[in-house]
Amino acid sequence: MINSKPAIFKSGFIGLTGRTNVGKSTLINRILSSDVVITSDKPQTTRDRINCIYNTENAQAIFVDCPGFFKPRDLLGEKLNRIIYGVLEDVDIIAAIIDISEEIGPGDNYVFERIKNRIQPKILILNKIDLMKDVGKPGILDLISGLHKRLNFFENIIPVSAATGENVEALLDLLIGKLPQGPKYFPDNIITDMPLNKMISEIIREKLAENLFEELPHSVIVEVENIEKTRTKSSEPITKIECSIYVEKKSHKPMIIGKSGNVLKKVGEAARRQLEELMEMKVYLQLWVKVMENWTKNENYLNKFGYK
Repeated sequence: MINSKPAIFKSGFIGLTGRTNVGKSTLINRILSSDVVITSDKPQTTRDRINCIYNTENAQAIFVDCPGFFKPRDLLGEKLNRIIYGVLEDVDIIAAIIDISEEIGPGDNYVFERIKNRIQPKILILNKIDLMKDVGKPGILDLISGLHKRLNFFENIIPVSAATGENVEALLDLLIGKLPQGPKYFPDNIITDMPLNKMISEIIREKLAENLFEELPHSVIVEVENIEKTRTKSSEPITKIECSIYVEKKSHKPMIIGKSGNVLKKVGEAARRQLEELMEMKVYLQLWVKVMENWTKNENYLNKFGYK
């Protein structure tokens, strides 16, 4: 009787890095087919290290989403950059993402300088090829060839569209092929290790970004004050969630609330609907807007919000 060898199981951590707004979070949500991490065209949308788990029969790839590289303007910015460097120290593969629909600029080169000498395998992902249809396939291939010569510290360069899903499967095959042999770090039914209170605060912050557009101050943070699972009078399960939205200046508070509370109401309704989908039950969401002056520059406040 011939015993076939068991399939090798591969696993590891893939650090997604790049300047702000190149589509890191959108790509992760595309890979997982779920809105796990918040997306926005505002800088500093992602503020935490978030592990997102993609499973196949013989592999587990943990994508680590983290803040985009930028030059810090305050203590919060310095702490966000520390998160990025911590990710780069820990991961098995570094995947840098650029927006290929734009010229490679100082922000991208800033990222390249900080990863080029690291020992891990490095992949360059050219995102937003859906915005380059006029270039055509030969033009993109010529572009890749030129980048290989200029950025020879990348083992592979691959074009994708996080928005449409184009070439994302090929990217996954490439990344999984480079993972080391290893254990299954997370159960199959887990797609992120983000705790519930953090997921709630991220959803609310995303709805703020969607509804306030350019008016949104970057110094907004949401803190979950209380989560209580209870029942309605008709014995239907319901989760009551109380959250505080902190802003850094008194002038920001009316921007969040809006005229007659219309902005806060719109944000709350949108967040509640998404939370009900997430928790698969009715949600009662209560939001307060509070001023915590200069919290992005205060060590004690930053520690309070988890930025150690």
